[in-house]
Formats: sequence, structure tokens, C-alpha cells
Amino acid sequence: MKNASAALFLAAALAAAATPATAQTAAGAPAAAGLGSLTGTATDSVSGQPLAFATAVLTPATGPQNPLSTMADERGAFRFAGVPAGSYTLVLRYLGYRTGPPVAVQVGPGAPAAVAVALAPDHHALAEVTVTAAKPFIEQQAGKLVLNVAASPIATGGSAADVLSRAPGVLEQGGGYALRGKSVEVLLDGKYTNLSSEELKNMLASLPANSLDKVEIISNPSAKYDAKGGAVINLVTTKSLKLGTNGTATLGAGAGRYGRATAGLSLNHRTEPLNVYGSYDRLDNQTYTATSAVRAATPEVQIAENGLELRRNRNNSAKLGLDYNLSKTASVGVLVKGMYNQRTRTADNLALLNGPTGAPQSGAAVATAGAAQFFSPAVSAYYKTTLGAPTKTLRVNADYFGYAKNWRNDYATTAFDAAGAPAGPADLLRDNSPARNSVKSLSADYAQPLYKGTLEAGLKTVATTTDNDIRWEQAAAAGQPWAPDLGKTNHFIYRENINAAYATFSRTLKKVEAQVGLRAEQTNTTGTSLTLDQTTARSYFNLFPSASVQYNQSEKVQLGFAYRRQIDRFQFGIVNPFVTYLSPYRYSQGNPNIRPSFSHNFELSHTYGSLLSTAVSYGYHTDVLIDTYTKDDATQIVVDSHQNFRSAHELNATMTLMKPLLNDKWQTVTTLFVLYAKVNAGPGALGLGAARPAAFLSTNHTLSLPHGFKAEVSAMYMSPMTFGGLAIRASFVSSVGVSKTVLHGTGTLTLNVTDLFNTQQNRFDVLAGGVNSTNVTKTESRFVKLGFSYKFGNKNVKASPRRDTGTEAERARMDN
Repeated sequence: MKNASAALFLAAALAAAATPATAQTAAGAPAAAGLGSLTGTATDSVSGQPLAFATAVLTPATGPQNPLSTMADERGAFRFAGVPAGSYTLVLRYLGYRTGPPVAVQVGPGAPAAVAVALAPDHHALAEVTVTAAKPFIEQQAGKLVLNVAASPIATGGSAADVLSRAPGVLEQGGGYALRGKSVEVLLDGKYTNLSSEELKNMLASLPANSLDKVEIISNPSAKYDAKGGAVINLVTTKSLKLGTNGTATLGAGAGRYGRATAGLSLNHRTEPLNVYGSYDRLDNQTYTATSAVRAATPEVQIAENGLELRRNRNNSAKLGLDYNLSKTASVGVLVKGMYNQRTRTADNLALLNGPTGAPQSGAAVATAGAAQFFSPAVSAYYKTTLGAPTKTLRVNADYFGYAKNWRNDYATTAFDAAGAPAGPADLLRDNSPARNSVKSLSADYAQPLYKGTLEAGLKTVATTTDNDIRWEQAAAAGQPWAPDLGKTNHFIYRENINAAYATFSRTLKKVEAQVGLRAEQTNTTGTSLTLDQTTARSYFNLFPSASVQYNQSEKVQLGFAYRRQIDRFQFGIVNPFVTYLSPYRYSQGNPNIRPSFSHNFELSHTYGSLLSTAVSYGYHTDVLIDTYTKDDATQIVVDSHQNFRSAHELNATMTLMKPLLNDKWQTVTTLFVLYAKVNAGPGALGLGAARPAAFLSTNHTLSLPHGFKAEVSAMYMSPMTFGGLAIRASFVSSVGVSKTVLHGTGTLTLNVTDLFNTQQNRFDVLAGGVNSTNVTKTESRFVKLGFSYKFGNKNVKASPRRDTGTEAERARMDN
């Protein structure tokens, strides 16, 4: 079946409600029969763009002057709920804008009153303001957890991967990530990173933390997001302030076993209609990874493998973009960005066959030298307009993401006997494996008021192509001619086209906020092995409903329920049927017959102000995709692969306590997470049904000190866990950092130590498919880092609007 674009399907949704901020109710509000509500929007009077997080103040026209206040969301929308009926005046405030004149409003029972307020930019220089309150590293916001990267002294000089490793409830699994037991899709500026687990790991390790503004963790995404993945982690990159000319320069150095350095520069300039911005970041580091594995070959023979790999990364990332206001109601923009990473690696692996007494019977040593270059350009263009009223918006995005990889490795394998003498000259093996992948996306999103609620709908089409040409050659010894290794050489092309439509409707009825959504996706895939002249094609259509209800019992207490059906799509590389060499006794192999997994997900939640949040979740998965292991008794080679199994159950509970102390100078966030998951593999799936619950505890403390100092301490512990043939051992990691503002607040010095006790490592046992092995992987994680950042130019203006692109959903699945 051809992988052509199918017609887009429009999904309809009825009833329900969004979750905007709820204002505090003043004791002195005017008494009147019944309660009412007020909704509104705050916009820029020049560009028509929303003023995210503007402050709205509602004051009774008569009686005691105790005002109500709330904050707008990222779309400039605000809401006052549970307000006694009566006459009020509304005032909006926003940094860098003139305070608008008071607006008279009448609040009554029944339909909510609505008002739109446009504020004019204040072009006069603002007086210097000294801010004493510290933004916490971790914030609980409506529907998501936010990590403010710039507020973390520990994050300075690190990478995006370092930041994610400290997120409450987030665990690395096989190169990917899981949140409270759910699979995670990693987005970059709102776009899916369609890369394989290895490529995603490389990208996050190469992306400097100073290029991130914040990390958004969304455990229950709505139908607006792609149906794949149980949770969303959105990495939001920095973008300079909106008006005038300004920028930030950063410089950092550090050391673990080896040195590392970071540097970056971002600039922004905006006139009335035009905003131009750009940045460049450089990261240079070298780290080691030590591995060990002990496996029972027979009741009397063990295979023991030990390896050490050194990798050096030289990564360059840059972006250049502009936004232009065509009128007060319409704007366009384009963003060009890319990453270029050069990586070298050397590795040594020693494998020994030990007899009953523990003495070696034979062995093999593999020396590896490799180099790789990665280039990932991306282009995004958008058009946004307001139709008739500020609350009716249309946005169209066109996106392209490319990924080019040149990958070369040379392997020299020397076999030796029980006495340690070489059994002959080294066998030589090398691979040259280029990859050329691309993601193209076109989407349209529309929002408008409807039946006292809000309707959002959209269409999206994504076309992905991955072209991996794996070329292997072998030689009997040095100086001997090279010949193709036909058992490993493979050229595989995978194409996927997803056409989607979604609609969500949200509405508030007194104290109940409800939202319902439906997403439709038509998927067409074609996998072609040019080497085997084989093609596998599939086409399937699915509906993904979602719903959420929140009951606002009081100003502080909220109860919630959420449901979502989702799809877990496999990474592109694991449908490739060919074998990949990992070590003399370990290979990996794809499975062209795997199918996506579907799940039903339910969650009950409770929040008490900004102090405490708890949730209990359950997921039922069908056709669950699990790592499998098979052993060849003749050669003792273990092959890692993937296979669908009947179903799986997953139950988890989480509790987060966010307690400010010492007049908000000490911010504490502590999360406890408990998980139990079990695969229903059926007969013949040896060991895959084993299960053991696990607990995860994380705590983060940030302390604001006198004279511009700030200190941070974080620690995480995970208990042992068993799932799907893997028994994961306990782990612990802790980090500390301190920062100091200098140069009258324009500069910041930071010193931190990550993994203070050098305890971070991945320990697990494989107990499935006849394989019994103990494994330890230790990637260098303890570093001492010193950083400096300097902000210059016009700083006393509001932040510019953030732009999303549209191809990241497909990037995270690209294979290497």
C-alpha cells in the first residue's frame, strides 16, 4: 500500500471545560443574590498578541474595597469564579505596559460576563526594580509541573539530559524516559523530537542547559497533543526579552575525569512591527561509560564482559528567527535552527568464558575506534490571526526537520586461549552507516467561544522518512582485503504518514470545570529492506477520546478525574529486521512484524492550594511492546529484540509536597511515587510476567541567602523494581550548587557539583528467555562546574511570545 496522504478527519467533541486560574474571593465583596463569574482576555493594543500572565484586579464598586485578583494564562485569558453578583471595576496590569483605565463590569448569576482589554506598550524606560522573591526551580501549575532551569544553580554548565534526570517522577528507560510509569514523548519548543532512543540521548546530552528557559511536564495531555505517548515533556528554549535590544552571554568550565566547557550568546532586537532574535551555543565535553555483565552460559560456564568507552562531543547549536506583525490582528514568523555535533569514541571490551573454578577457558578482546557527525537543520513558519474578536484565533504552522548522520566504527577482535595467548591475528570489522531522515508537518489550529465554553479544533499531517544504509565489511587480519559482511549489511527505508484531526470543548459550570476531546488519526506505514527486496505496509485508523473534570471545592481544594486513550508507537529502527553488532556475545535485531500498543488511562487527583498534590493512575495496555532476549546455545550469543505481548497492567500513586519556609526564602519540593506494573505475556514467555512494586523519592531545596547568594540541594532514591524480565536495582543520586549575583544584578556566578557521592549508575538483571545475567552501566556523572552569565541591553521589558514548531513528535522515534 502506498504511503500517501489520506484525507484528514474532523473529530467532534461535546460538553466540558478548560482550567483557567481561580481568583481568591474577597471577604468584603458586595452582597447580592447568587454567585457569578467573569472571563476576559488581555492583549497588546498594537500587535493584538495575548499578554501571557497579566495581572487582573477586580474591585467592588461599592462597599468595603477588598479587591479580587488573578493571573491570566499563557493565552492571556483570565477568569474570576464564585464572585458575588454586583457591580465591579476591572484593572489590568502588565510589566512594560501602561495600566489600563478601570473598566466597569456587572457580574450576575448565570452566564459569565466577558470582557476584552487591550493595553498599550509603555515606551518610557522603567525605573530599576529590586526583586527579592526567588523563583523556585520546581513549580506546580495548572495541569503541569514546571522546572525553571534558570533558577537552578545545579543546572548551570550541564546539559538538557542533566536537567531531566532531576525532574520528579521522571526515569530514564532504555535511552527513553518514563513519567510515573507512563511512556514519555519529549518535545522541543512544542514540537516532537522524532529520534531514536540513542539519538535522543545524544541530542539531550549535547544541548546545553543554559539554552533552556524551562521544562514543562504534562502527565495528562489533552486531545490537542498527538495520541502517542502517555505523558509529555516539553523543553522550552530561551528567547530574549521583547522590546529594544538585549542579550545574554554565558561561559562555563568544569571537570570530572576530563574537562568540559560551554559558551553561548543570544541576541534580540524588536521594533514596533518586527522582532529579530538569534543565538549560538557551544558544548565541548568528554565522558566515560563503564559496563560490566556476568551471564550464565551453562550451569558450569560463565561469560563475563567488561567494557570502557570514552566519548568526546563537540556540539554547536544555533537559531535565527523573526516575527512580523502584519496588522493589529495578524502576524507571521519564521525560525531556522540547527545542531551540528562531532563525536569521537574509543572503547575496549573484554569477554571471558570462565569455567567451574572461575579460571578463564578462553576469551576475546574488542578494540573500537569510531567517529560520527550529526547535522539536524529545522525550519518553521507560522501565520496567526485573530478573527472578529480576540478570543477567535487561527494559527497555521509549516515545519521541516532534517537529520543527517555519518557514522563510522572500526573493530579489532582478538581471541585468546586459557593461558591468555592470542589464538591468531585480530579479526577486523568496520561499518560505515549514513542515515538521512526527514519530517515534514503542516497543521492548523482554531479556537473560539462556543455555548459559554471554548472550542478548540485542528488538523495536522506529518510525513516522516528514515533512510538508514548500514554497510559492514570484514577482513581476516591487518593488510588483508576487505569484503562485504552480507549478514550485517542492510539498507532499510521506513516511511510513515499520519493524518490527524482533533476537537476539544471546555466549559465551567459553577464549581465544575470539564473538558472533553476527541482525536482521529489515520496512519500509513511502509518499511522497505532494499537488501532483502522486502516491503511491509500497514494502514490503520483510530479514535482517541479524552475527558477531564475538576471540582473546585474551595479556593484551595480541587478534585479531578481524567481519562485518555493513547497509542504507543514503536521507534522507527526496531522494525528493521537486520542484526546489529554490539559485542562478541551480544547482538540486537529488529522485528518488522511489531504493532503499536494501545492503552486506556485513568487518573484521580487532589490538590490543596500550591502545597500538596496527589494522584492515583491506572493504565491497561494491549499489544504491549516489550524488550525480549533469546540465546543461541551453540554460540552463546544473546540477541536483544522487541515483541508484542497480550496486555499489561500499570498502577501508580504520587504525592508532591511544595512547602515554602523562612518567608519564602527556602523553597522545598518533595515527591513520593509508587509504581506496580505487570505484563500478561501468556504461555511460552519465560520470565516476562515477573513483577515487583517500586518507590521513588525525590527532594529539592532552594535557599535564597543575603548578598545575592542562592543555594540548592537535590537528592533522588529509587527502590528495586521488576518488570517484563528486567529486575532493576536500587539507585541514589544527589547534587549541590550555589550562585551569586554580581555586577549590580546583570551577572551571575555559579558553582555546582553533580552526583556528589558518585553513586548514579544503572544496575539490572535480565531474567527472561533463558538468559540469566547481572549488568551494571556507569556513565560519568560527577562533575564540578563553574559558570558565568551576563545580561546586557534593555532588560526592563516583558518577554516575547514563544513560538512552537511542528515536527518534534516524529523525531524521538528515528533510529540510528
